[in-house]
Amino acid sequence: MSEPNETLLNEHLAAENAHDLERIMATYGESPLIVLNGQRIDGHTAIREFHRSFGFGGDGSFSQVQVTERIRHRASDAIIIEQTLTGVHSGTWMRHGPTGRSFEAHLCTIYRFDDRRLLASEHVYFDLAWLERQLTRAI
Repeated sequence: MSEPNETLLNEHLAAENAHDLERIMATYGESPLIVLNGQRIDGHTAIREFHRSFGFGGDGSFSQVQVTERIRHRASDAIIIEQTLTGVHSGTWMRHGPTGRSFEAHLCTIYRFDDRRLLASEHVYFDLAWLERQLTRAI
């Protein structure tokens, strides 16, 4: 892994909030990896589909998706961000049809970079059950 690239990470986050799939994908290196609560999403094709199907590409399970940074931590080999993810459940997600309900989830993401200072990996942690309860209103 390489030294963190804060400028590239800022572009990545801005592209996610703009729902610009091409800009999002341009921030990833040669062999990117997302680990979402332990689930591996490997390579450009899978990562593109993950972003698209979630709602970062303008369609998918959620609309109006926004990632808001709460706190940024810097390490010699990574940037760790505590974030708030919001959106509206507008398409099928997991086993749930669209509800039109808004959600808010707190995440922690560890971003690492490759030798070209592009995104090599994202390790994302959040309470999936909390998100599901918001969509079904079993809070």
